[in-house]
Amino acid sequence: MKLLRGIFFTIYGTWCFLIFLSLMLICSPFVILPLWLNEKYGGWLAYKVLKFWGVSFAFLCCIFYQRQNRHLLKKNEAYVFVANHSSFLDSPAITWAIPYQFRALGKKEILKLPVFGFVFRFIGITVDRTSSQSKQKSLHDIRNTIQKGIHIAIFPEGTTNTGPEPLMEFHNGAFMAAIDTQKPIVPMVITNARHIFPYGSWIIKPGLIKIVMSEPIPTAGMTIRDVIRLKKEVYERMEQLIYEHDPVFKHLKPTTHAPHQN
Repeated sequence: MKLLRGIFFTIYGTWCFLIFLSLMLICSPFVILPLWLNEKYGGWLAYKVLKFWGVSFAFLCCIFYQRQNRHLLKKNEAYVFVANHSSFLDSPAITWAIPYQFRALGKKEILKLPVFGFVFRFIGITVDRTSSQSKQKSLHDIRNTIQKGIHIAIFPEGTTNTGPEPLMEFHNGAFMAAIDTQKPIVPMVITNARHIFPYGSWIIKPGLIKIVMSEPIPTAGMTIRDVIRLKKEVYERMEQLIYEHDPVFKHLKPTTHAPHQN
């Protein structure tokens, strides 16, 4: 039985990898070309194609997404979305969950990934966290993007969480961006993804991934002095949602602190 299980998951994992790569290769021109022609209006078409990629990949791999509380968002408002990051499946998840087009903030290392790295040059904003100049540029790019009415998506942990805790420490960037643009920030959690496809593993399983949004937090009137307070509030909301909705952590109790990181 163990041998058969191993063979099944090997075949299934290979199938999912080939589906992801094939869809990315097929969709890439229809993402890149519209954005190259016109960022805002071409971005709408690119977003639809990305959504098709995420939904098709999930459907063909028997991975199902369920989103909750999207009704809390206003149609004509641009938001800064922040989400936890524990699996490669988080990227298709946020594509499915966030309404309308958005740009994701990612580390410069993403650009080294085959195919996806090339596409990310057009659909995302990159940052080198070791460079203050790069951080300033990314903040400038975020400001310009959100002024066009385009959402921003950020993983505030800055890397994939492979530890036993539901959340890692948050960097300040997402909260500085929300305050700098005076746009509401939306805490959002992706649950069960690390169980279906753990980071660093080739074993992927069918299953349900739930994306739960919290009520947007307005930042109008906030200043740079409010970054830590805002970060703490977002951390606590996200931690609570994970304990409520993620089967991996439901049996545990929330901690009483929210770590801070620059």
